[in-house]
Amino acid sequence: MNPKAKLIASFKYKKLRYTKNHPLRIPRVSLLLDFLLAMNLISPKEIVESREATREELLLFHEPGYIDTLIEADRCQCVPKGARQRHNIGSYENPVSPAMYKGSCLATGSSLQAAESFLSGVPAFNPAGGMHHAFRDKANGFCFINDPVITLEFLRKRGFKRLLYIDLDAHHCDGVQEAYYGSDEVFVLSLHQSPDYAFPFKRGFMEERGEGRGRGFNLNVPLPKGVNDTEFLYALEFSLDYVLERFKPEVYVLQLGTDALLEDPLSKFKLSNLGFLEAFRLIRSRLGEGVYLGGGGYHPVALARAWALIWCELSGREAPVEINEEGRKVLEAVEYEELDEEEDRSYLYRKLLDESRGGHIRKEVKEILRNLRKI
Repeated sequence: MNPKAKLIASFKYKKLRYTKNHPLRIPRVSLLLDFLLAMNLISPKEIVESREATREELLLFHEPGYIDTLIEADRCQCVPKGARQRHNIGSYENPVSPAMYKGSCLATGSSLQAAESFLSGVPAFNPAGGMHHAFRDKANGFCFINDPVITLEFLRKRGFKRLLYIDLDAHHCDGVQEAYYGSDEVFVLSLHQSPDYAFPFKRGFMEERGEGRGRGFNLNVPLPKGVNDTEFLYALEFSLDYVLERFKPEVYVLQLGTDALLEDPLSKFKLSNLGFLEAFRLIRSRLGEGVYLGGGGYHPVALARAWALIWCELSGREAPVEINEEGRKVLEAVEYEELDEEEDRSYLYRKLLDESRGGHIRKEVKEILRNLRKI
């Protein structure tokens, strides 16, 4: 076990929820905490209570007027005049709720805590982080505050000049890409569903890339529907090789959204949590320790299992095969309806680690990777 590893988390998220029927209404961080404690996979001393980001920290990336509007929307729990048009606040996608500002501040402060912990030599995971869609002055894709960018800016202020951002979320990190498009200090690598069929639709194409020297460093790997473990790991290893041939990072930030899992209702990928774990292992084996953030993930039980595995790996624990009775009760208490009620998902409540969902590597996946070197 690694006695130094920390989980940045809080039960405060139980009261900081999105609106009814929103995909992010589900329990995530609090569920992970409950599950880890029930499974005896974490001790209280390994948990760092989350803190809110300060206004000054939010302004490392966001415009003051946008933050002021978020504060006003939070105060009145309403849509301030003009906020929907100017800042995309108050739409179904980005509704006014307690999670909007207070939850985002807590998640962002937690990401900065993870970075501070990393700098002190203690690896840390903030599962609430990874809200990668928010723009400088606009909410986007369920995200109001872009904590990955704020974390990267925090690290730049600490003197780092070559930073790598890796995004494993099923959806492209359009907010992070836009923040650093043209920057030679931050390399943005994203493996995601192709925008030909998935959000954000207008960004995330292979052609949006840079090779440095004033053109920035950026690599998008848009993948087809149905990606399995073998294909995803093949694409990740290929992409890491490509990046490291061109860029020698001093530090990296890793976004670990779980929506690439088979069970997730908002993606078309078919990863197991074993494949997800192997991706984490591959990155750490190549790059050492980094700053670890959460991200998307809209099936609460699949998410809790996957992030529990990440925590076991980070803290040096051997993940148990079976979910114990206490852990099963925690998962079964979650109010969540499967989109396909005829699908047997009982395995989610029995085993912690999935069977591999490997398979052959399709020609179209190989072609995408070949084209990366041509463009």
